[in-house]
Amino acid sequence: MARAIKNLIVSFFTVFFTKWLEDFLIFAGLSTVVINTYLLTTIDINILIGNYLVGAILILAGIAIARK
Repeated sequence: MARAIKNLIVSFFTVFFTKWLEDFLIFAGLSTVVINTYLLTTIDINILIGNYLVGAILILAGIAIARK
C-alpha cells in the first residue's frame, strides 16, 4: 500500500511539473491580478503594486515555460 501511494505521489508531481506547471503559473498570476483589482480601495498602494508585480512575474514565467 505504501508503494502504491508513493508511486501515485511521484507520478502526480512528475506530470504536474512537466505538463501543468505553466498553466498553473498563468492561472495563479491572472487570479492575483483579478483579486487585486477588486481590492483597489482597501489595500495600500505599495502593497497593491507589489501584488500586481507578483502577478505579472507569474504570468511571464508561465508564458516563458510554455514557449519552450
